[in-house]
Amino acid sequence: MRKKKHDRYYAIQAYQILAKMTDQEVATALGVSLRTYKDKISGYSDFTSAQGKKLSQLFSVSQDEIFLT
Repeated sequence: MRKKKHDRYYAIQAYQILAKMTDQEVATALGVSLRTYKDKISGYSDFTSAQGKKLSQLFSVSQDEIFLT
């Protein structure tokens, strides 16, 4: 059984819905596979600082807002 590194990022999913983007679209924008993106959202791996900046740009919100858990 895999161990989580952090809680699920609900805010990222909420901003993704507001932006009307699919999981695949966000994964592609971040340069990762769909499975990797879902693992990061679920808490099994971490986003890099560059990926955090990219998410902030995609959703037009600060990284502090995005990474609420």
